[in-house]
Order: sequence, then structure tokens, then C-alpha cells
Amino acid sequence: MPFEERLKSSRILLLDGATGSELERRGISTELPLWSTIALLSKEGRSVLRRLHQDYIEAGAVLITANTFRTNPYTLKKESLEDKAAYLTRAAVDDARSAMDAAAMPYEVFIAGSVAPVEDCYRPDLVPKEEVLWDDHRRHIDHLYEAGVDLILIETMNTIREAMLAAQYAIETEKPVMVSFILKDPEHLLGGEEVLRASGEIAALGPSAILLNCIGLDLLKDAMGVLRAGVSGPVGGYANVVDTGDALDPEGYAVRMKELAEAAEMKIVGGCCGTTPEHISCLKEKLRSHPTDSGSNLG
Repeated sequence: MPFEERLKSSRILLLDGATGSELERRGISTELPLWSTIALLSKEGRSVLRRLHQDYIEAGAVLITANTFRTNPYTLKKESLEDKAAYLTRAAVDDARSAMDAAAMPYEVFIAGSVAPVEDCYRPDLVPKEEVLWDDHRRHIDHLYEAGVDLILIETMNTIREAMLAAQYAIETEKPVMVSFILKDPEHLLGGEEVLRASGEIAALGPSAILLNCIGLDLLKDAMGVLRAGVSGPVGGYANVVDTGDALDPEGYAVRMKELAEAAEMKIVGGCCGTTPEHISCLKEKLRSHPTDSGSNLG
């Protein structure tokens, strides 16, 4: 079943949790600027990465994010690895697919190719000029397409102009596209622009869903109301539990995320930095306890 059909037919689709912080917890270096890409540079790192993806799948996630957050040419150039961009992107997607095959779940699992801000997610002031953004996002999205991802996840976007540029090109691939923003408060992106304006401009492009990520649950709860006011299509979110005041254990995270998902009618939920397969497993169980859910529609 194509991803968009699954999205329409399911009550909620479960996204995976963190990659970078979980790789670090499992002993793999995530030093900047390469961050989680370091795992792709060694046999040990790739083995840990495949096991991590498999753990998320077996925890119940049906959307697995390939480890391509920092395999873009602009980042790799900082370590003289720009010529390896296509190879490392394909390796990340292949590792996600290998984990999916190893998990052998009785339902379809989808692989999302991650597209991050060209520069630092937390520094909207560093967003490059349009020609730099265009060159990097175009090449990275082409690499994801060639690697065979099922959909493209443009995530942690802190400005409208970068989100729009990446989304416009991604949609041209005719792959399903989801766009996710990082915020500084319920009404503004981290770069200061209004959430309503950002979501409205992205919604006009016709993405599969608009999401919020890498923020605490308190902020996510308040911001979902703002997002919902301007978006009629599918919405979702995946929260950060590191340095946000919401350092919840898996059970606590699942309880709060379930409440939020139901209140905001979210179609896609998962976890961001600091979350683990245990968080996703608990979230799956809480979501299945919804009184109107038979279990068959929960991804």
C-alpha cells in the first residue's frame, strides 16, 4: 500500500524516535559537524545503526527515518567528504531497509529520507543564501530519491524560506513529502516567523503532512493548537526530551503524547532527541488503548 493511502486509512502512524542521541548512548561518537553520519563510516557504526532501526521497528514504528540528517554535501564538505554524499546517503537508506528486512514485521514499514537545515538547526541566523540552499537541498534530495526512500521528511526547519525551497524541490520528485518545523514559542518558528504563515505557505504546496519536532512536550502541546488553526490536512509531532524540562521516562512520555495526539487529532507521532525504542514501544501500547481503536489502524 502506498504511504499516502496508509496515512489516509490509519488513525495514527507511529514514527520512530531519536537516532543521534541513541547512537551516542550505544557508544557511537556523534561529534559535530558530521554528527550521526559518523556511524556510517565504520562497520561497527553501521551494525549499531541497523540494530537501532530494527529495535524501533520491533517497538512498533512504521515510519523509519534513514540516517541522512547530515549526509548532505554541504555538511560533508566540512570534513572533505563531499564526494561521498551519494554513497553515504545510499548506505543510510540501505541500513534502514536491511533492518526492516531483518525485523520481518507482518505489515508494511516505510523509510523516510531525512532532510535537515543546511546549517545548524538551532541557528536560524546561519541559514545560507538561496543559491547555497538550492544547490545543497537539490543534490541531497536527488540522492535520497536515487537511494529509493519511500517518502521525504524535511525536518527541524527553522525558517520559512529554507523549508519552502526544500519542499518545493522535494515535491517535484513525486515522492510523499512531510515538512516539520522547530519553534521558539507556540506562535513562532525558531527564526521568529509566524507558525500560521509558515504552515499556510507549506500547506499550499500540498505535502502529505505538516509536523513540529525537536521541542518539549509543553511547547508542542501549545503549538499544536496554533498549527491546527491554520492547517486542515494531516498534522503530527515528535518531541525532544533533552534539555527541554520534559525529561520523561518512556511511560511518562507515552501518556502525555497520547493525550496530545488525541486532543490535536494528530496523524503522525513519534520521538525526537533523547527518546529511545522504549519510548516508542510505550507510545504504541498507549495509543492502542484508545477506546475507538481496534488495533488494525494503528501503524
